[in-house]
Amino acid sequence: MTEALIEQRGFTLVEILIALALMALLSILSWQALDVTARSNEQLNASADDTLALVRVLGQIESDISRHADEGILPSAGSAANGVMLPAGIRWTDPVLTVVRSANNGAWQQVAWVKAGDTLRRAVGPAANVLPLPETGPGEVVLEQVQGFVVRAWIPGQGWSSLNSTETRIAATGLEVVIERRHGDIDEAYRKVVLLP
Repeated sequence: MTEALIEQRGFTLVEILIALALMALLSILSWQALDVTARSNEQLNASADDTLALVRVLGQIESDISRHADEGILPSAGSAANGVMLPAGIRWTDPVLTVVRSANNGAWQQVAWVKAGDTLRRAVGPAANVLPLPETGPGEVVLEQVQGFVVRAWIPGQGWSSLNSTETRIAATGLEVVIERRHGDIDEAYRKVVLLP
């Protein structure tokens, strides 16, 4: 009976070192790709949070304006902002938008939107049932990196009018709120149009 020798062959040391080097290279490339993905995710989340904050601010401005007091609540027949007639519960004194709005419990309160430095602040006064209403406090910062805060009025037949002009005494039927912000080296303007009843 003859025995056949079975030759066993394994990997040489050089082959093992080459395989380890390739695995190390793939690990490094995978780690770098994962790091780029994680950083991109962080930037997208920060951008999404910033956009969400801006959407909330514009929505809150619209809510405040749409709940403004009318002539039946306030004694004046409307405030003339340099020729443009605004509803009684809305005043614009650059860079402050003041709104007297319903507090939803039969009371009224003042809300002030103020550009202070590079921030936009919202200050809310206590609700009250008698005039004069309590003043607002300093408020809280609702948006940062604000370069500009402007309110314009829609005048029927004339279009958008600056509230700093003296062109007309026609009642405004809409307001445009513009918030200008700087992202990196880019200036961006965001607009919200609110119809006035």
